[in-house]
Amino acid sequence: MDSKQLAQYIDHTALTAEKTEQDILKLCDEAIQYGFYSVCINSGYIPLAKEKLAGSDVKICTVVGFLLRQLILSQSV
Repeated sequence: MDSKQLAQYIDHTALTAEKTEQDILKLCDEAIQYGFYSVCINSGYIPLAKEKLAGSDVKICTVVGFLLRQLILSQSV
């Protein structure tokens, strides 16, 4: 398996609270450049990533309350 084939199995991730729009745009650019399967981002950035990734094969992945502890357990189960 070469690096391009391996990249198709990678979720390029940026989930920390201090990420900015510029960080997400860079993440998307890198995902397109390297052929990653998806970008994994906080839900607030989905519209931005959707616009940036339009026309590419890169998917968008998100999480609920991960790391940020924004939800109580009963909301995320």
